[in-house]
Amino acid sequence: MEFSIKHVIKGRLRVHLSVSRMTCREADILFCYLSRQKNVTSAKVYERTGDAVICHTGDRAEVLALLRRFRFEEEQPEGLPENTGRELNGRYQERLLGRILSYYARKLFLPYPLRICYAGLKSAGYIWKGLRTLAKGRIEVPVLDGTAIAVSMLRGDADTAGSIMFLLGVGELLEEWTHKK
Repeated sequence: MEFSIKHVIKGRLRVHLSVSRMTCREADILFCYLSRQKNVTSAKVYERTGDAVICHTGDRAEVLALLRRFRFEEEQPEGLPENTGRELNGRYQERLLGRILSYYARKLFLPYPLRICYAGLKSAGYIWKGLRTLAKGRIEVPVLDGTAIAVSMLRGDADTAGSIMFLLGVGELLEEWTHKK
């Protein structure tokens, strides 16, 4: 395999692989290959940048020779799980980034009257969920969320209500991500 050395310190090496695009599966195969080498203490493979960070003992030339011998087509390690979580993490990181970017885009580019309408429509779901929980005779998190959003909307503070809903949405996304992992 072709690569270039990006950074070297004693016992640690960062290389950039000369591949056009590394898939999550290829990154998992390389990680598994590196982890099974006796002189490699730890390895991290970054599929988006095509980089690998290798901590090793002994001679750096041995690690470089291991990398030169490596071929994705030839290496199909036994025991490599179908799903290592790398794709799942990438998918949820993109969803999280999308949610953050859309929140700030609305805040920057949407006129205030439209932001109020958007916050009002979005808040209805949280308020309704809180009222349903309250109707069951329980005071749980949806009641508190709905109350905070409703009070903010009644005070005419749509930005605060929007911020609360944004944070609740991020929290729900992180919770879903954790459950999937």
